[in-house]
Amino acid sequence: MDPAALSFASSILTSEKSPLYKKLVIEERKCRNLRSSMFFTRDPYLFSIEATLVNEEDLNYVKEQIDLAIEELKRKPVDVALLDEIKSRNRYSFAMAMDNPDAIANSLAYFIYLTGNPEALNTYYLVADRITPEQITEAVRKYFVPHSLTIATISSSDSSPFKK
Repeated sequence: MDPAALSFASSILTSEKSPLYKKLVIEERKCRNLRSSMFFTRDPYLFSIEATLVNEEDLNYVKEQIDLAIEELKRKPVDVALLDEIKSRNRYSFAMAMDNPDAIANSLAYFIYLTGNPEALNTYYLVADRITPEQITEAVRKYFVPHSLTIATISSSDSSPFKK
């Protein structure tokens, strides 16, 4: 359940409809791009949030806004209607991408690589359909903890832009 819950958390946090995206990219124009992803791996899950800043001096502010959005997701379960919309979008965008033999083979091969079972793809979508807002909140609380956080920056500056 955790991989599916974190995958939905990714959409909730940084999709173009998310409050965080609207604030940082559209309204305040602090970021050129904001996205996140959850990678399915055999090891514990790697969740990535990437922000491309307009101005380097906004790094601490953007990080604080991302942290606030994560904390809100830990406290307040997502709206059921929004979750249903995300589930539908994920399901149908995946299905629409299966438009040629290569795409089908690659998707199936990925799930076989992870589990050794060709039915894993179907199992994932069956599990994902049953995810609740509370399960997303639980997964975010479980995995988004300070001691497992890694922050990487790419900048032309020689010094760390983070406030100490």
